[in-house]
Amino acid sequence: MPIVLISSSPHGVGKELARELERKTGWPMFSREQLVEQAHDQGIKLSRLETSIVKSPVIPEKLAREKELYLAFVTAKLCENAREGNLIYYGRAGHLLLPGVSHRLRVGLGVPRQMRVDNVVHDLRLPPEKAAEYIDQLDGDIEKWVHFVHRQDARDPVQYDIFFNLQNMSLANAAVLLCDTAELPDFRPTPASTKRLDDLYLAARAQLRLSEDEHTRGLDLGVRAVGGVVTVTYMPRQEAAAQSISQVLQDLEGCQENVCTMAETNLLWIQEAFDPNTENFKQITRLAQRWGAAVELLRLVPRSGDAPVPTASQAQEEPRSQKPVKQVYTGGVEDDDTEAPADDGGLADTQEELVAIGRSAGGFTVVGGTHEIIEAVEGNSHYSLVILGNLFLDKAAETRKRQTRELGLSIRDRLKAAVITIDELQSRFMFGKKQALKALVYAAALVCLYTAVFHFQDPILNLLGGELHAKWKWAVAITVVVFVPLVAYTYSTVTGLLLKLIDID
Repeated sequence: MPIVLISSSPHGVGKELARELERKTGWPMFSREQLVEQAHDQGIKLSRLETSIVKSPVIPEKLAREKELYLAFVTAKLCENAREGNLIYYGRAGHLLLPGVSHRLRVGLGVPRQMRVDNVVHDLRLPPEKAAEYIDQLDGDIEKWVHFVHRQDARDPVQYDIFFNLQNMSLANAAVLLCDTAELPDFRPTPASTKRLDDLYLAARAQLRLSEDEHTRGLDLGVRAVGGVVTVTYMPRQEAAAQSISQVLQDLEGCQENVCTMAETNLLWIQEAFDPNTENFKQITRLAQRWGAAVELLRLVPRSGDAPVPTASQAQEEPRSQKPVKQVYTGGVEDDDTEAPADDGGLADTQEELVAIGRSAGGFTVVGGTHEIIEAVEGNSHYSLVILGNLFLDKAAETRKRQTRELGLSIRDRLKAAVITIDELQSRFMFGKKQALKALVYAAALVCLYTAVFHFQDPILNLLGGELHAKWKWAVAITVVVFVPLVAYTYSTVTGLLLKLIDID
């Protein structure tokens, strides 16, 4: 039961390909045009959103919320239709929908430019020159739309499972190949993939319900669902709405529990195993409390025999990750006969501790590597910091260090968030013994510098504007260039460490 997501530029033949596949398979087809009509009926101002994205270089906060609302609506509709069986969807960037669902088949379609121009001439009755200009403008507008809504490049080949170039292939043959591809075992639902679809459906319905209620409408909320548990994060200024959030979601079908966490931002902690009794946990929760942030846990389970983790520019298509149900965290793409591991790597215990201190933003497991991690978290734009813990533990020390560094580079490039390792956390944000010793050394150096300046005022003044200055101008310039930055660096180091001591970043 695959979900076929066909992406093609307007005035191409994407819809014809979808209809041909529908005719051959008998599977229901759903198009972007239908979604747009239903979105307008639900009061989602899609036209205003599209116009603002295309015309304005700055997107107002309200329109950003409408974007999230539109994505939730689209996700809910697709999940609703896909849960009933096979589904064919055609749209501008359909291949970017339903992230993490492994039984989706992401199809790209390349159409010769002249074919599209001819279609515009026929459909809109435009001269060929005007039709070509229209195509160029439309493609530019769609590129802006995809970049803002999905934060992806629609032309990135990594995002497709199969791509048809109709330059030398007929539409009928492309439909035959697509029909055969859709029947492959690779695109059949797995238990983990079905759970991921259920999680997306529940999160989308929760977000839509919150947007419809008068008490929670217009709030900046982050909504995530894992195994029937809906986690909602809200901003500190919206603390009064926390009780309303729980009430709105109380009778939501499929929602076993809802957790509300106040967070100005989220910290993402990635590790192979978690333990709430470690010093690392204490440091991260201390930082979260200082920042007013929630901590989201991601347990990475590398596949056996994995190659080194590629960077974003080197990433190749990999099977997609899945989020598991609560407490039994399997995740990832697994063979049909693979049983879910009973050990969750301390994820549940650590999450319970975070819930107890009011700093939980959920937790889940990802099986795989960089691509799976990106798909699992790229829908969240509120990460201020990504912390890489103990990863790739079955590798040698040098290999582990290199793969962790490459993973950090990929996450930083795709999520546009700061990434540090757990070892850097202490030196960058915490005040410990090493920082205390460093503060004492630099403070002593600073005292010596200032003492020397005040003790040797006459020679210094002579050097800056007296006989020595007139005789050794070049030496004075070099001395000032070296001395001033030295004093500034020493002073800033001491003050920075003192601010860190009193929890001011």
